[in-house]
Amino acid sequence: MIEIRNETQESAEIYLSGNIVDDETGGLISMFYDNDTGYQWPEKTRKQLDGLRGKDLTIYINSDGGSVPAGVAMANMIARHDGRTTAIVDGWCCSIATQVFFSADVRKIPANAYLMIHKPSVFIGGNADDLRKEADVLDTIQKGLEATYRKAAHEDVTDADIHAMVNEETWLTGEQAAAFFHVEVLASEQMAACVGSTKLMRDVPADLRFAVKAGDFKPPTAAQMQQEEETRCANAAQEDKARAEIAIALAKGAMI
Repeated sequence: MIEIRNETQESAEIYLSGNIVDDETGGLISMFYDNDTGYQWPEKTRKQLDGLRGKDLTIYINSDGGSVPAGVAMANMIARHDGRTTAIVDGWCCSIATQVFFSADVRKIPANAYLMIHKPSVFIGGNADDLRKEADVLDTIQKGLEATYRKAAHEDVTDADIHAMVNEETWLTGEQAAAFFHVEVLASEQMAACVGSTKLMRDVPADLRFAVKAGDFKPPTAAQMQQEEETRCANAAQEDKARAEIAIALAKGAMI
């Protein structure tokens, strides 16, 4: 979701969290779900930014990433904003969400937060020629993503360094990110108790896989379990329909 807080005549805070999806998928989510928490798409971002013209923005990011074209569009919208923009990583900023992060005028990240950059990927079907063409498209897209990282990098970081980091799926703490990019490292904050989906990520740091200590876990009460089951059953039909519609949209070839 994207949420505006602490708005004044001169400034506002935006909280951008969850998965980045294209406008079509976002429209389906809005149609079939009661709320769109956990998803963000360009049209929603545009509407929010239109109401904040001329104001300085602080953008807090906690996202797994998502759709490449959607994330690039959102990054360009923020880059065009006519006020000063500051991006701050709340927990982690992964994949295409890093393009949004680096589009801001000022970038800040706590020492114990994370950036992750990697190669773009795509779901596609077709013949051998289709697959070869799509591989060429992905290489072109990667060059564009790397151009953003090079622009934000220190002068001694080479094109080859950036290319290797993207190819290898590189995770960086705030302190490590500062060694490569123009970012300000903030004091460590308390880590969240859980993280988002990692099914498309290969090399998630071990300390992120299980952020909750065994002794901190409290099982739900019987009443809570019953309430959760009733809610799940009530929403099952609606959610199944939404998943089917979203799956159809993604099957068209959405890049991530």
